[in-house]
Amino acid sequence: MARQHTLAIADHRQVTAHLRWLALHAPDLARDARPGHALLVHCNDSDDRYRLLRRPLFLAATMPEIGQLALLYEPHEPGLAWLARRLPGETLDVVGLSGRPFPLNDRQRNLLLVGASAGLAALIFMARFTAPYAAVTLLAFADDQERLPPPFLLPSAVEYVTMVDMDVAASVAAALQPTDKPSMLAWADAVVAALPREALAELGRIVRMVRLRWARGFAEMLIESPPGCGFGACGTCAVELRGRVRLPCVEGPWFDLRDVA
Repeated sequence: MARQHTLAIADHRQVTAHLRWLALHAPDLARDARPGHALLVHCNDSDDRYRLLRRPLFLAATMPEIGQLALLYEPHEPGLAWLARRLPGETLDVVGLSGRPFPLNDRQRNLLLVGASAGLAALIFMARFTAPYAAVTLLAFADDQERLPPPFLLPSAVEYVTMVDMDVAASVAAALQPTDKPSMLAWADAVVAALPREALAELGRIVRMVRLRWARGFAEMLIESPPGCGFGACGTCAVELRGRVRLPCVEGPWFDLRDVA
């Protein structure tokens, strides 16, 4: 169950022109965290209209050997701009671990991770977590090179492929549609996607084209939540999937891609 914590900032630095890396001292959380978990961060900016709502930020890494976990984020709005000004030694009010961890199993030996925007942090964690026992490819999209996670955040064994384009759905099609070479989807045991809704639909279309059989559980998608309570009470994160209203903050963030494709 997610609980409130006061965590000290261990490291906070800029890793690209747009992205920041924030490491927090949290030995218990670092030990228990899994890909898909998030922290709900209270950003205490007096000029922020969402001040009372917590920002859900996906974990990008854990370092249990030194009792730390890390977030990767872009300070693109007032609350996160406030967060970007925090210094090592200061403390943050967070709730975590929030969300449902990704359902990993020992049959997932060839993982294809496909992502853009804030969800890439969760895929970075997924790649770091699974690289010791699986072949992992991370396909990352952004509208600016400086919004792509730097390669040094990934284990050297991970294949890291990037594309820069304003249209994420078109980039997904260009990267994964079969041409004279087999699609990456042909060899994957599992696909994990963190993409905008229209790009998820495009990915689903290509999966149907490439795979003879698409069983539930083969392709999972991450759905991001806006600032909110984190416990399903406010309803700000509600989305409709297959005619049902779902709450990613408590039921997610992982859902089957077939629910939107």
